[in-house]
Amino acid sequence: MLFNSFDFAVFLPLVYLLYWTLFQKHIKLRNLFLLTASYVFYGFWDWRFLSLILISSLMDYILAMQIHAAKPEQKSKRKTLLVLSLVLNLGFLGFFKYYNFFVESFIATFTLFGKEFSYSPMHIILPVGISFYTFQSLSYTLDVYFKKMEPTHKLINFLAFVSFFPQLVAGPIERAKKLLPQFDEIKSFDYQAARSGLLFILFGLFKKIMIADRLAVFINQTYGNIEDAKGIAMLTGVFFFAFQLYLDFSAYSDIAIGTARLFGFKLSTNFRRPYLSSSFSGFWKRWHITLSSWFQDYIYIPLGGNRKGVNRKIVNLLVVFFLSGLWHGASWNFVIWGLINGLFLILLDPLFKLEKPSGGMKRFFSAILVFSGWTLSLIFFRAQTFGDAMLVFQNIGFGGVQSLYEFGLNSREFTFALWLVVGMMIYEVIAERWSETLQEKFYSGHYLLRWGVYLLLTLSIIYLGAYGAGNDNSFIYFQF
Repeated sequence: MLFNSFDFAVFLPLVYLLYWTLFQKHIKLRNLFLLTASYVFYGFWDWRFLSLILISSLMDYILAMQIHAAKPEQKSKRKTLLVLSLVLNLGFLGFFKYYNFFVESFIATFTLFGKEFSYSPMHIILPVGISFYTFQSLSYTLDVYFKKMEPTHKLINFLAFVSFFPQLVAGPIERAKKLLPQFDEIKSFDYQAARSGLLFILFGLFKKIMIADRLAVFINQTYGNIEDAKGIAMLTGVFFFAFQLYLDFSAYSDIAIGTARLFGFKLSTNFRRPYLSSSFSGFWKRWHITLSSWFQDYIYIPLGGNRKGVNRKIVNLLVVFFLSGLWHGASWNFVIWGLINGLFLILLDPLFKLEKPSGGMKRFFSAILVFSGWTLSLIFFRAQTFGDAMLVFQNIGFGGVQSLYEFGLNSREFTFALWLVVGMMIYEVIAERWSETLQEKFYSGHYLLRWGVYLLLTLSIIYLGAYGAGNDNSFIYFQF
């Protein structure tokens, strides 16, 4: 079920009404209801994969309790149970997401040495959101193993934690020690939280439907016709994709955070204006924060982090970015994208000073450099093959001047899309400096002003949103 679908527009008010009228004070029934609603939400896409998320959840629930119950002297037993959790979770993820990729890479390697293999790829359907809920569930067993938390004995609570529908499909990736205790809280309706949640949802839909989906029309045309897109047209498609990816993904996070607030839950911030970063390290503290922190806590630090010298730090960073690229998709293009960003961090970040709240031309040009490097790396993220990525670079560098209005957007729509991007970045700059002040003034301002903003955003989405047959309006990160 998509956040930007009619189905969700019916689903959410219905669940919300039942939640606050029938299950407000009955915690067990409330959590069972949320679990049921979450499974309906996920099963709406393909009910067959409900068994997969259920098995994964039950597996980690049982193993975590066994890890906790093991005596201190039973270190080998605890390690065995943790390894079993890792193998089973990553085994599911590896089979559904990477089976064909690994087999094809294996065959290609041996083909280089003159060995010929016959292979028929398996037609495996990728369960939507499997990378997200697998990492969320894994963090639970890891935290129990490292004694950062005790396991819950409430099965329904844990199942609801893994499948919590606002953030199930594309995050934020929540830690059990933050989200799981919230299922034990007595919820009471909070008007301020509901109001804030609705604004998050509305703003997220605006970013997705008004801007990201409009940019997608141009991007799909340029990347779908790489041989024909030359010069400025291809370059525009490349830069448009950077904004589409950010607005599309951050929109999902906004809607997830807002939806959770409607039910009295607090989710983690997943984006913090990353395109204003003046260093690559600053960028990764602002972009997909919950995934970046996951790799930092469970991969980078256990490998030694920066505690074992410069050379070991470099290796650890490259391992993290290699895995980050692979997490995004079963393609060497994603691996290359990840390693490029790792090299940016290793080679270029020392040239930047730590980000400071004050402005200045130096910080401005540093931010431009960071954004440009990130944008060019996304060519590998968006292109279907390595050859396509090379052709994009070629067309950017050696292509002639081509009309920008030949790729899905006429002059009026193209100009409108461009101004929307500019307007969004102006908003980001203002929010970077006065975010809290703006929120306070908005919520404390005259109700006519607030409702005027709500109405403007709603009417813009309804009448100016990028709709139409042939437009793929699904969220980009659904494929991961």
